[in-house]
Order: sequence, then structure tokens, then C-alpha cells
Amino acid sequence: MKLIGQGRTAEIYHYADDLILKLYRTGFSKEAVQNEYRMSQWVYEKGLPVPRAVKQMHHATRTGIVFERFEGTTLLSLMIQQPELLEHLSYIMAATHYKVHMVQDEGDLLPSQKKILEHAMLRVSLFSDLEHERLIHYLSVLPEQRAICHGDYHPDNVMLSKDGEQHCVIDWMTGMAGDPAGDVARTWVILKSGKLPDDAEPAIREGFEQARNLILEQYIAHYVALSGITREQIDAWMLPVAAARLDESLPFSEEEVLLQLVRDRLRLLDETVHTTS
Repeated sequence: MKLIGQGRTAEIYHYADDLILKLYRTGFSKEAVQNEYRMSQWVYEKGLPVPRAVKQMHHATRTGIVFERFEGTTLLSLMIQQPELLEHLSYIMAATHYKVHMVQDEGDLLPSQKKILEHAMLRVSLFSDLEHERLIHYLSVLPEQRAICHGDYHPDNVMLSKDGEQHCVIDWMTGMAGDPAGDVARTWVILKSGKLPDDAEPAIREGFEQARNLILEQYIAHYVALSGITREQIDAWMLPVAAARLDESLPFSEEEVLLQLVRDRLRLLDETVHTTS
């Protein structure tokens, strides 16, 4: 098989005509692979723009999923290669995300956004018991919804066809049901503090650093205009989303930024309580 791409968790191979194999790295959780397979099938059946999951398979000691191949380029690559199209591409990113959020998990089949965030925050050893307690309480009072949420939505997980007429959302391992504002907050956190993989080309890395703030601002502006969700509603989810992201294997520099963001917001909550009391 021919290797055609790779990421932190998996390698992508040409499998057959119009099919690719996403082969997860050795030791990767089989349960996580099964979750992505089931989630990909489910959202495909709901009519969302996602690649169809054909089958699960094993290759040597590794587990993989065979998907229908989508011929195109990620929005991130296009944004960096063609910065003159950045506003248009940011609109596509926002409109596609909004389309995902318009579908409801009516049968309560998907994992809960709040449960996923809570479990992730509790696993972060950087927080004290008091910080854990305050974060869980803060999360508990946020809105409870059952909209489809991607859980890891960013421009490298959205693809556009060569003719610009079709788009596709990939990597559904973190799919869940919850509040769209929380899913958008996750995108905000990724774009604001995320780092590209170490093996990313220097030109790509530099291009992303130069464009990230503009991508973020335009994406948020378009999403707010399309959805009617306010920036305040999105901002309300920043604290638990940033805290939960610290459960991931992040570069030290990104970890520092997120930990500071969480503690600054907790301190701001304290100040607000003291002011109003």
C-alpha cells in the first residue's frame, strides 16, 4: 500500500480505487477506533458531508478503518497557500460547522459533551482538588443540548474538492452531542493556542502562525452571523474546553498557555463573585 498522508494518531494509505485506509499507530486504543467507525457511519447516515466508513480491519498489529476517498485539499492548506481566499475559506469553515450543528441526536445515541469534558478535566493532574471542584461546578450550570458536535473541528479537518463545490469533514473520533457554542469554543481554543506537528514544513508552520488570528476572527464572525449564537455564549464555554484540552498530549508551550488561561479565568470568576457580593 502507498502512504499518502499521516498525522499524530494514524497514517493514511491508498487502499483501492476510491478507497483509503486510515491505519492507527501501534498501541492506539481499539475502543477509540471503534468509536470513530460508529460515529462516522452515524453522521454519514444523517446526510452530513463526511466520508463513508466502509469497514474496520486489522493490518499486522494495527487497527484501521477503510473510508471512501474524498479528492480534495484541507482548508488549512488552502488558507496558507492562497491567503487571498482566506475570508471565503473561513466562511466555508463556519457554514460547514453550522450545518453539522443543525442535526440533533434525537435518540441520545452519542456521548455527552459535558461528560466528556468532565472526565477529561478530572484526569488533568495539573489542577488541585479545589480547581477540579470549581471547574466541574462551572460546567454543570452550562446549557445542556444534544446537537451533533465534532469535538475537534479545525481547518485541517475540513476538506474542499478541487472544483470548490464539495466539502467534507473528517476525523470523527471525538464526535459527541452537546451545545454548539461549546464545539465552537473548542475550535477557538485550538486555533488560538494549537501547534502544528513537529514534522510540518517550515513554510506551512510560518504561514499558519501569520494567519491564525485572522482565520479565527473571520470564522467566529461568520459562524455568529449564520447561527445567531452570540460571542458571549461561545466565551462561556472557553474555561471547561481549555481545561479539558490539557488532558491531551500537548507541547509544553501550549500546555503553559492553556493552564494560564484556565487559572486567569478562575481568578476572574473570584473577582466577579467578590464584586457582586
